[in-house]
Amino acid sequence: MKQEIERKYAVNYLPKDLKIADIIDIEQAFIYKDAKTVIRIRKIQNKKSNSIEYIYTVKTKGDIQHQKDANIASAYEIESYIQEEEFNKLIKNKISSIIRKTRMVIPIGSNLNVEMDIYKEYLQDFITAEVEFPNEDIAKNFQKPDWLGEEMQYKELSNWKLSNMTKEEWMKKVTKESLENNRKIILDLEKNDKI
Repeated sequence: MKQEIERKYAVNYLPKDLKIADIIDIEQAFIYKDAKTVIRIRKIQNKKSNSIEYIYTVKTKGDIQHQKDANIASAYEIESYIQEEEFNKLIKNKISSIIRKTRMVIPIGSNLNVEMDIYKEYLQDFITAEVEFPNEDIAKNFQKPDWLGEEMQYKELSNWKLSNMTKEEWMKKVTKESLENNRKIILDLEKNDKI
């Protein structure tokens, strides 16, 4: 079991010298939730290696002790691989919408990566960038690169929340300007065959 410590940001722009370590297509849904625990299943297709994995994830707050910073998400996470057949069976009992997104893994130094998610379908034009940290002190003192924008609070725009919103509901939580900016970023990535 590992502790997951993350911060989530909007994206202002992409740097000209953007280096992409990995590009992954993700299809995910939630199959269980209570006050402290969520269970998520994912199909992950790595575009570089053309491999497909199916992952069953339990996220729990448990008795976690952490700083009360609304921008830092903390949870324990247990992941295990499952077979395609099991994934297909479990997704039939989903309790959320299916989220489809493309994730770009972008190294930013100090052994940290930005995981930039470009959402599809009813979440089209929504982009988030998450950074996962080895501990809360590093998360708290993180100086984001200029190309990352405003911090997004997890309580408002977590994948669990997004998977239970309509397009109209999530669009009320972001600005028109940010969506227009996201469209430009997506068009630029498509033009340069990045996604």
